[in-house]
Amino acid sequence: MRWHGNRFDERWTFRRVKWPGMNEAEDYWQITGGKSSESQFKDLKATGSIDFEGAEVPDDNDPVRVYYGFTNQWGETWEGPVLTGFLELSKTERSGAGVSGSGSVSGMLCVAADTGPGAPLTVPEGTAAVEAAAGYLRALGLAVNAAPSGYRLASAHTFDAQDTWLAIANWLLTAANFGSATTDAWGTVQMQPYVEPTEREPTWTFRDDETAFFFPKVTTSDNRADTPNVVRLWYEGDAAGLMAEARNDDPRSPAGTVQRGREVLLCETVTELAGDTPAKMLQALEELAAKRLADNSTRIEYAEVQCLFVPAQVGECGLLDYTRAGTTFTGGITAKDVDFGHGGETTVTMRRLLRPDFKTTTSSKAVWTDEQ
Repeated sequence: MRWHGNRFDERWTFRRVKWPGMNEAEDYWQITGGKSSESQFKDLKATGSIDFEGAEVPDDNDPVRVYYGFTNQWGETWEGPVLTGFLELSKTERSGAGVSGSGSVSGMLCVAADTGPGAPLTVPEGTAAVEAAAGYLRALGLAVNAAPSGYRLASAHTFDAQDTWLAIANWLLTAANFGSATTDAWGTVQMQPYVEPTEREPTWTFRDDETAFFFPKVTTSDNRADTPNVVRLWYEGDAAGLMAEARNDDPRSPAGTVQRGREVLLCETVTELAGDTPAKMLQALEELAAKRLADNSTRIEYAEVQCLFVPAQVGECGLLDYTRAGTTFTGGITAKDVDFGHGGETTVTMRRLLRPDFKTTTSSKAVWTDEQ
């Protein structure tokens, strides 16, 4: 399918899906538009909003599935789902026989996020973690696609009474080195091993040539302003009061003290420290300060690309090759926002992590000891 060029016969379809069987029913002709928002960092992963105007209010007891379709200038036709989730109507206005209003859409994971066992739940040692997570969500009526995993819990784990089924499932998935539960556009829950998106081949390329389907405006950002370049740790026990410092004074580092021209400090108190003498404890504290600096210095860069709708999925890898702007960016797709209007205008957010690569300077001193 060629995603660039002119689009004709565009259509947005809002179809009722009967819960819990997930069989498709009638179309909601009264829904006039809306938006969807997907994010790797949201519990529900997918949310949205809709506007409606017509003779009837859409039924908010069942999910809605949003479809987008079009024919390109070469006569190729595509149609596919964009979002499936439960309607939650927030505002309705009535004028004679007509009604209008708006509402939100909550992704299918809301079924697991809105309820829990209501009492402490102990998962015994030896439990197949992914199988258990999938079982809990299937018991709620959700369709689940779970990759096979042989991981079993090394010890029993008890969940609090306030934990939701989604939180329980995600804990089990994390224990098995899986990513958190997500949903696809059909509303099916996906449970897959975690793979850093940038370790995959890009599945979507945003290139400014004759095949371009993105708009010539790209926004980039990073977390440099929030990255510390100095870490100071304090430890105080019965035998000593110790301080250690780790610094990023590397002139090559964009977040370092030289390029920033000032300190950005992370200061912490340490309560447990290895070593049976003040000297050994001081060495351990200095090593810990260097580790804290490295752990907090991963640079995160983002690129936001505005484009015509494409069925790119959160979790895939994308490549931005914007030659005229001198910008090349490869990153994991962490968010996707779609407007249910002409062209399905979409904002794709990609993220890449740059591991710290700078020279660290450390120092330490005993402020006081019981020998003084």
